[in-house]
Amino acid sequence: MKFFTRAVAIMLFMSMFIGIQSQAQEENKWTYGNSFNLAFPMEDMEGMYEMGYGIYANFDYNFSSFLAARFDFGWNSFNGTDLTSDLGLKSAFEYEVPVVTTDNLSVWEFTGGLRAKIAVFYVEARGGYFTGINEWGVVPAVGLRLGRLDIQGSYTVAGDYQWAGARVGFYYGGN
Repeated sequence: MKFFTRAVAIMLFMSMFIGIQSQAQEENKWTYGNSFNLAFPMEDMEGMYEMGYGIYANFDYNFSSFLAARFDFGWNSFNGTDLTSDLGLKSAFEYEVPVVTTDNLSVWEFTGGLRAKIAVFYVEARGGYFTGINEWGVVPAVGLRLGRLDIQGSYTVAGDYQWAGARVGFYYGGN
């Protein structure tokens, strides 16, 4: 019975804390900021590119304390890799080993979607166009918003290109 009482007390305390936090973070209708992104190539992209980075301009329109529209304009850069193949040769010293180099990849992102906030946590889904790879794609994400600080994890899927992202942003404005 002690365990049950403690569990109920902890849940009530957490509910009260989340309610206070969500009311304290009531925002303006329009807010904007910038963010920095680390991008980790996944699936087919993993062998062709190394970890990348990006910068974003973020614009949010808050419908309520729960729901917001999210618009991102950003740029990501991935370094190409050197793919070496020995073609089954016994020694690299006896024969010249072919080296295939992939070019760097620069991707501009234009996405928009919805974000659902639950206290300081949120989930969002964005869709949009990605230049450089010339594909439409989707970006599901989860994050943590503490005042003006925004920390997000995302997974971008655009055609055959996929990458995971870790993003830190700062919101500095609103009307």
